[in-house]
Amino acid sequence: MKRTLLIIMSCILIVGASNAQISAFEDFTYPHTAVKERKAVPYRYIREANVKWSKRVHRIIDVREKQNKVMHWPRNPFYLMIWNAAMDGEVAAYRDDSLTSIKTPEDILKEISIESTVMVPNPDNPNDPYDLVPITVRETLEPSKIQKYRLMEDWIFDYNYSDFRARIIAIAPLVKPLTESGIELGEIPLYWLKMEDLRDKLSNQEVFNAKNDAARISFDQWFQMRQFSSYIVKENNMYDLDIAMFEEFRDDGVEALLESDRIKNDLFILEHDLWEY
Repeated sequence: MKRTLLIIMSCILIVGASNAQISAFEDFTYPHTAVKERKAVPYRYIREANVKWSKRVHRIIDVREKQNKVMHWPRNPFYLMIWNAAMDGEVAAYRDDSLTSIKTPEDILKEISIESTVMVPNPDNPNDPYDLVPITVRETLEPSKIQKYRLMEDWIFDYNYSDFRARIIAIAPLVKPLTESGIELGEIPLYWLKMEDLRDKLSNQEVFNAKNDAARISFDQWFQMRQFSSYIVKENNMYDLDIAMFEEFRDDGVEALLESDRIKNDLFILEHDLWEY
C-alpha cells in the first residue's frame, strides 16, 4: 500500500514539474502582449508645397544621462536591437548620413576589430620556455560599449496642418575605433540606419517604465514622443561641418555647447512666433 502511494506521488510530482517547464508565462501573472502586438503608425504624407520652412539638425543622445538610461535596460537594451538589425541584414546599414552607400556586416566587424600578434609557448615543445610561436589575436569592440547615438532629423513647418514638428530620418551608434597603439580616437558613427526601416522592429520592443510596469511603451513611441534628452551638434551649413569643427568652436567646448543651445532656442522662438496671442 505504501509502495503504491509513493509511486502515485512520484507521478504527480513528475507531471507537475513537466507542466512548470512548458508554462509560457511562468514569470508573469498575466501575458504581456500589448507592446508586442503593436504596429508602427505610418507617417502622414507631407506635400512639398505645404512645407514653408525646414531645417536639418544632428543631435547626440548619451545613454549615461539619467533620462536616457532606459535605452540600455538590461532586459531589452537598445544597442542589441540596432546591432542585430544591421548584422543580420534585416535593415540596410549605410556608411554615412547621405544614406546612399551600403555597409556590409563584414565591413562593420572590420572597422571595430583589431588584429595583433603575440608570442606564446610552442605547444609541441611546452617544456622549453624560450620556444615561442606567434599567434594572431583578434579583439572586437562589444556592442554593449556603445554609449552614444547620433540622430539626424528634419524640423518641418507644415502649412497645411499648421504645426511645427521633428521627424527622425536616421540613427547611428557612435564608437571609438580601436588602434594598435592603444590611443583612443574620436567618436565616429559606426553605421547609419533609416528610422523608417527600424520602426516596425522598435514598435514591438518595450521601454522600461519606472512608474508603472503595466504602462510600458514601445521604443518607436519613445522616440516619436521625444522622451529622450539630447544636444545639437550640427545644423545644415554650407561647409557640412559639425559645430565643433568650426574654427571659433574647435578648441572651446563651452562655446560649442552655447552654440548648440542657441540653435535649440532659435527653433523654439521660430515656433513661438508662428502664433498670435
